[in-house]
Amino acid sequence: MRDRGPLFSSFILLVWDAAVLAALVSGLAHLPVAYRYGLIDTWDTSPTVIHYWSAAAMLLLAAYAGVIWFGESGGRFRLSRWGRLRVVLVILLAVSGLLLILHNLEDVSLYGATYAICKLGHLACALLFAFFLLLRGCMRLLGRGRCVLPLPGGRRR
Repeated sequence: MRDRGPLFSSFILLVWDAAVLAALVSGLAHLPVAYRYGLIDTWDTSPTVIHYWSAAAMLLLAAYAGVIWFGESGGRFRLSRWGRLRVVLVILLAVSGLLLILHNLEDVSLYGATYAICKLGHLACALLFAFFLLLRGCMRLLGRGRCVLPLPGGRRR
């Protein structure tokens, strides 16, 4: 049997990185510092629109990764600690982001401490995600920090 190669193509990884960068920049543009120093006035479109589209791209790519992982990995790969951390942070970002979207609906509202925890949790997860991506990128330059590792003796299809 021939080896089927890596689990995800370079193109998918490039689109993932672009979606993460767009979501991070547009999400940070919502902070009061961006308004205070006039960074928002220079954008032609709302950072909210960019943030929602990039978050949708991230959710689609995460769903694609899940389907590929469960359908194609077939005992050939395992998640490293970086990979498990990445999965947990993406899940927390998705759940808190969806709760914040639900807050925008008329019939659903989050108030007080619940809204603050959800909002600050989303920000904390995003900042942790960005920090760990930067750290993982530096480790990748050293040849370490991979998220998906091949299993020795994993079965081949």
